[in-house]
Amino acid sequence: MNDAVTPELLSDPALRRADLHCHSRFSVFKYFKRANTRDCYNAPEDVYRIAKERGMHFVTLTDHDSIDGALYLLNKHPDLTDFFIGEEVETYFPETGQRIHVGVWGLNEEQHREIQRLRRNIRELVPYMKQQGMLFGVNHLFQNYRMKNVAATYIAELLTMFDVFEVLNGAMASFHNKMVQQLVVEVKQHGRRISMVGGSDAHTLKHVAKVHTVSKGETPAEFLENVRAGNSFAWGAEMRFAELVADIYLLILAYHGETANDLRSADYTATDKTIQLAGRLASIPTAISGLPAAITSLNYLKQIVVTKGFSMRFAKLVEEIRPGLGAGK
Repeated sequence: MNDAVTPELLSDPALRRADLHCHSRFSVFKYFKRANTRDCYNAPEDVYRIAKERGMHFVTLTDHDSIDGALYLLNKHPDLTDFFIGEEVETYFPETGQRIHVGVWGLNEEQHREIQRLRRNIRELVPYMKQQGMLFGVNHLFQNYRMKNVAATYIAELLTMFDVFEVLNGAMASFHNKMVQQLVVEVKQHGRRISMVGGSDAHTLKHVAKVHTVSKGETPAEFLENVRAGNSFAWGAEMRFAELVADIYLLILAYHGETANDLRSADYTATDKTIQLAGRLASIPTAISGLPAAITSLNYLKQIVVTKGFSMRFAKLVEEIRPGLGAGK
């Protein structure tokens, strides 16, 4: 949560809300793509419905390198006026392989295609999005941070590239979110305009919209423009660790629940179906062994260790990146 947000501010009837980071079944788990695994099994229309039930004025989907879920929903419900296309793009620093996840909001199909063409190189991707006047920002800043990188260099370069930072992610450790928020607040105090956003990063319906972005605007376009201008804040609460682990097992159950449909589908060859069945069979002892919980625990611990390290030397880190604190696009 944002400590600067007062009850008076929250009660402003002009405020509007949108979960700027959530997924649908069109988010594919790329590491086991042949086994037809997904990061999420939520139908787009269910994500939309739950978001509205939980008080979201506007809704988007930010599937991994895909806008298919958003287009599916718009094709099925062409009269929606409170929905806009989003995407979570995985991009890289070519010299180090450092991954960065970028949220993009309000894009169109042509822009999506060009983003996918350029996304392997962040130094080509970001200039294109700026040239297009697109709204985009860094998601979960330290989740994929490689500790062999020089922290000050990593942060300073991202500050020159981005003006929007996700300071509250529902699937990240609280310590991670607080570190990102502390960094962004420090930068803002040096006169830099930076937008602070939040999203649930929900991969199950249980957590959709429990973290979201608050701003003003009577239409999606107005809302996003206010976010761009820095007139926004993040609100909500992260999942507890136990909820995060439970979500992993819910996804495994959902994967098995798709078995019959996948085996009957004409979209897959016999070889595809054999690989999918093998993947499902292999996942059973893996799940029973507790390996998914162990991997989740290690990732969660890494978040805390990395951000704790930043916290312990925060003053020095700020001093090292100070020359670029006022830089903007």
